[in-house]
Amino acid sequence: MEIFVNEQKLESIIENEKNLGEVFDAVRRWVETNGKFLLSCIVDGEEFTQNTMRDSSISKASKMEFFVGEELDILISSLHELDSYVDKVGTTLLGRDSLTEKESKELGDGIEWIRSLLESAGKLLKLKYDQIKPMGTGSTVSEILEELSRNSSKLDGTTAIEEFLEYLRDLKLFVMDLVARASVLDLDLPTLREILDTFIKAVPALKESFVKVNESYQAGKDEVATHLLTQSVSQINVLLTSFITLRQKLPGMDFSKIQIAERSFEEKTNDLNDTLASVALALEEKDIIRAGDIIEYEIPAVLDEFLPFLEKVKEQADSLAV
Repeated sequence: MEIFVNEQKLESIIENEKNLGEVFDAVRRWVETNGKFLLSCIVDGEEFTQNTMRDSSISKASKMEFFVGEELDILISSLHELDSYVDKVGTTLLGRDSLTEKESKELGDGIEWIRSLLESAGKLLKLKYDQIKPMGTGSTVSEILEELSRNSSKLDGTTAIEEFLEYLRDLKLFVMDLVARASVLDLDLPTLREILDTFIKAVPALKESFVKVNESYQAGKDEVATHLLTQSVSQINVLLTSFITLRQKLPGMDFSKIQIAERSFEEKTNDLNDTLASVALALEEKDIIRAGDIIEYEIPAVLDEFLPFLEKVKEQADSLAV
């Protein structure tokens, strides 16, 4: 069997692999080790499917083609495709009480594609999915993927489909945030400075959005509140990710020198992350009152304290960019 990666034939990557699934896993490990990510795999002209091809013998195939992303913009494009796919699955399942055998197989393959893409994205972006909980949910990304994978072939009633959709909504929240984070990593310096400047000016509006989140929770509009919360937290995550890229674009950038009243920039960043984590914990424990208090009062207070540090970051970035 011949193996190609981006139309280039590989000669020595396969050793003791006996079936297509083992080949797929070996190539994916090799791709990730080289700091790239796997987009898709074609076996003799057909998309590789976990359910039907994984256990197939190598002798039954003549050609395996792997398509690997080498640029961040390809990853971002793939994440947008993933976001659209999650929406499509949700729309298809909504109101259904069962799936056809064909739909069930396609869904299983789709979930495995999601897992594969997110694993590659996680390696590239250095994310630990067993530690990340999408805002408003009690499960980690790893747990969400496991539940979706485990239950994709068992959607034989409205209850099972509704539970599956709950985990799918959790995944949607994470994908929205992931797209925002990844997009920042490929921005140029002027755009990064603009993000920083825009965020500083938008802090009052962001604080107000957190108040609206709590109001929605108190009114029993949990889905609206979760959506608003995800949007607001994504703005913060975009900002935090921009610091990473800013340091890459400006090697002289030294956040350790930014201090105000004996508090460091890193300490204030940790305060912000810890406050967001406390919201996730309260929501996981279904303590809406505690979550609401943190969202409406503690987060805005932390943002107010963080604002002078952002001004210092902007000053340092402006001085280095001259």
